[in-house]
Amino acid sequence: MPASTRRPAARLTVTVLLVLLVGGCGGKTATSTAATQPSTTTATTVAPTTTTVPPMTAKEVAWLNAIRKLHKKIDKPFLPSNLNMTRSKMVELGNALATCSRELRRIGSPSDRLQPVNVVVKKACRTYDKGAQCFATAARVSDASGAVLAGSPEERTQQRAMDCGFAAQGNGGNLLDEAEAKAAVIEAEVH
Repeated sequence: MPASTRRPAARLTVTVLLVLLVGGCGGKTATSTAATQPSTTTATTVAPTTTTVPPMTAKEVAWLNAIRKLHKKIDKPFLPSNLNMTRSKMVELGNALATCSRELRRIGSPSDRLQPVNVVVKKACRTYDKGAQCFATAARVSDASGAVLAGSPEERTQQRAMDCGFAAQGNGGNLLDEAEAKAAVIEAEVH
């Protein structure tokens, strides 16, 4: 191939390369591989950030234990062996349900980590409070033995109130079970 033909081909190749380099970088900031190399090395030597969950505090453990103890305390008078439904038993059952809100106020609010548990416990206490009112109504219309005149308005009131009270005890207990399950999940996360 003559020398005159090779030169324009070489110039064309150099021109194309320059156009590509200038056109590819036009208006954009170029990053040098030399500049990125040290930052890559630095990034790989930095340990990844991990979040560790701190252990339960003594106050958190005490709060959870108080909730568990409260649940047992509320359930105890409802055991089948204790259910001779006199007026005083109705009052006792109502007082047991009302214990939830009083005890929750006494033990106070838990830490932020236990707020999901507290939300469910508060709901359980509101349910128990309704049940306490129902048992108070049943006791109010009953005589000392727990009896009412058959077919009377008092009998209907007592029956509705007793159904309401026992339903609240069951629903509130289920909510406390749910709260305790949430607490167990939180406790498992820290161990």
